[in-house]
Amino acid sequence: MAINLNFTIMKKLLFLTFAIVLGMSVHAQPRVLKQVPNRMGNAQLFTPYKGQQPKKIDPAANQVWWGYGNETEKRSAIGISRPETYDVAFRVAPDNSAVVGKTIKAIRIYLRDKANTKDVKVWISKGQPSDVSKADYVQNVAQSSLKAGDESKEKLGIANDIALTKPYVIGSEGVYVGYSFTITKVSDEATQYPIVSSNGNKEANSIFLRTSKSIADWSDYSNQNYGKTTHQILIEGNLPQNSVSANSLEDIVVAKNTTRKTKFVVTNTGIAGISSIDYTVATNGTVGAEQHLNISPAFKPYAAQYTIELPLAADANTGITTKTVTITKVNGKTNEASNKTATCQLTTVAKEVKRGVVVEEFTGTGCGWCPRGWVGMKKMREQFGENFVGVALHKFNPDDPMYYKDYDLAFNGAPACKIDRNTKQIDPYYGSEDDVCDDFKKELSRLAAVGISGTCKLNAARTEVTATTTIEPVANGTYDIAYVLVADGLTGTTDAWKQSNYFVNYNSSQLPADLAPFGKGGKYGTQKVALVYDDVVLATSFAGTKPTLAPLQDGNIVTNTYTLKLPTKADLKAAIDKTGYYNKLAVVAMLIRKDGRIENAAKFYLPDPAGVEGISENKGEVKEVARYTIDGRRISAPQRGLNIVKMSDGSTVKVLVK
Repeated sequence: MAINLNFTIMKKLLFLTFAIVLGMSVHAQPRVLKQVPNRMGNAQLFTPYKGQQPKKIDPAANQVWWGYGNETEKRSAIGISRPETYDVAFRVAPDNSAVVGKTIKAIRIYLRDKANTKDVKVWISKGQPSDVSKADYVQNVAQSSLKAGDESKEKLGIANDIALTKPYVIGSEGVYVGYSFTITKVSDEATQYPIVSSNGNKEANSIFLRTSKSIADWSDYSNQNYGKTTHQILIEGNLPQNSVSANSLEDIVVAKNTTRKTKFVVTNTGIAGISSIDYTVATNGTVGAEQHLNISPAFKPYAAQYTIELPLAADANTGITTKTVTITKVNGKTNEASNKTATCQLTTVAKEVKRGVVVEEFTGTGCGWCPRGWVGMKKMREQFGENFVGVALHKFNPDDPMYYKDYDLAFNGAPACKIDRNTKQIDPYYGSEDDVCDDFKKELSRLAAVGISGTCKLNAARTEVTATTTIEPVANGTYDIAYVLVADGLTGTTDAWKQSNYFVNYNSSQLPADLAPFGKGGKYGTQKVALVYDDVVLATSFAGTKPTLAPLQDGNIVTNTYTLKLPTKADLKAAIDKTGYYNKLAVVAMLIRKDGRIENAAKFYLPDPAGVEGISENKGEVKEVARYTIDGRRISAPQRGLNIVKMSDGSTVKVLVK
């Protein structure tokens, strides 16, 4: 429930009309629902509430405010920019033991506008009501009692606490808790985007919406980057003081003689919050000594999830053990929760191996929002060098010259990406929150249980690339291996090669600095943009005969070989020929776990022409064929600092990149 919303580079703007591809179809439809635009340079749109602050209901000793958003979080807004009736709800699921069985005493809603808002009501229903007026509980709210406005730029909306005339007990089947209102006239930003939301980690059941015309059926927006509804309920009942329920413990790889932190997801089920926990760790059933961990700052929201960075030490021997963590105390008192335990697999490895993190991006020249994916992939490439293993899947529109259909990963919208197949679909620019580089760093911090490197060779006919990988396991394991042939530097002269660009509808000054070139007045400020494309998928092992890999044994280094065919489509082949001596072709080798996640990967380029049999070098034209960092790592693009550049005539040049 923690929020990390940076209003200086707000992702609000670019999810405005995020294109959906249904069933991997090329027919994209704009989303009706939009988020409030970037407020940079638009301060005149913000009018702080200057009237008397609304009176809030303070919880009694056996009461607490609960919702998917809370008072400490930053707040944004969403809407359809039309005068319609809005129905907004969240769901209390039947398995939410912290809330089910409690009595709802009041509902808190946030409003941005009053003058053009009418028919405000709150309601409770066991199911999604076809007609709100016939919900299990409905209460109209007097217009004169409402307050509206924005507290600040980072906290939109004003809270209105509405005491229920008849308290409602949440049954075992759970309930939907909602509010409804009608916007009579769209006159400003507050009426364009009247639903106050909070961003941050996505949570199931956190926001359901319907409108009288534009969104005719109830729709679950909980996993679509629109945030969570901020309305809350005041619940009353038997509420424990010091209680933390264990939800999940992430599997972890730790090198011998070291300690690393894993993600321990818990739920605060006590009204005292969480300032510390005491816990035990059992290894294959053998319980260790009780340990103590302070939580700073303390986590207060009731019935909300919290992720603890829990340190776990490697075992004495390599291999996999089951770790069982039990929370024994909360805030120094006995843990009152019924579910106190979570387990994970800890893999102890002999040493750390080089990590390659795969970013598989879904894109296409016909996708108008995909320039931000192009920028995001470029940003990760430059920041993380060889640790970044980019795979750009052009599957949005078949008339894209780089279109490739035979890939084993599905996406439901563009632009989008998955990192090591360890994350749900996220935005390739904003990531899961504000910056995709933050998501990349998190994945890069994970150790791998197997190392991988490789070489590749182009045949004399220039029709096939054969890859040979060297696989170094540092723990036993079973994996699938997959190969992808990619190309950098692809471009073309026909209109089909040009990238659609919706960012031209915004002035460059409205956009973050790295997206500004695509805005009106920027370098790429046209509706169709000539770009140079990197990481483009040309061929994969997903189509045809798949490579095999026997179970791996700690310390037993093995090799694996696979041949990929180059594309024969004329315009794509011509673009590959133009990249220069084929040394911008690379093979990505991925080791995929049985649960579908990528354990490790490597990207290796074809050697310079002198190392390719049957390819003669043009001695009259000296070109760059490889680039390295000062410590010898090969990189695919210039990086800040001193770069070592190898030329096609065998010479090397030192280049300082600022």
